Amino acid sequence: MLTATEIAGFVGAGLAGAAYVPQISHLIRARCSAGISRLAFEVWLLASFLTTARAIAIHAGVFIALGGIQIVATALIMLYAIRYKDTACPVHLPRQPRDKTVTGTGTSGNQPGSWRPAVSRSWPRSRMAVAVPCANVARPGGSRSCTEFETTHLRRTT
Repeated sequence: MLTATEIAGFVGAGLAGAAYVPQISHLIRARCSAGISRLAFEVWLLASFLTTARAIAIHAGVFIALGGIQIVATALIMLYAIRYKDTACPVHLPRQPRDKTVTGTGTSGNQPGSWRPAVSRSWPRSRMAVAVPCANVARPGGSRSCTEFETTHLRRTT
């Protein structure tokens, strides 16, 4: 008869195995190995073999089950990471930054469509970008003309 802690241990081993399912599923379905470190999984596989060998030696059923689950799951991840080496699905492909466009000149800017998403920037902006209003640090050499508001009011904040 299993004790409550043994049952909890087997449930934990099952949860550990379930945690691998999304990674394995993504690898197989999307044929995407983006973000997989083969070296890390090689080390985890070796670690799983070694700890499972010890669990077998001391007849620790829960840890034998956990080790077996980890060995199978890690081996599957390694197999598919090697098979789909250097491939990425559309979700993991790098995205192109979008240009900043301002439309509706002479408007207050509150109208629909008067502003479109800006170029992807890293925040916080550099001190140079803050010190030079209207400077576009996302594209070297790129800038836009200052509005009257920026010229008169932002000059005082730097």
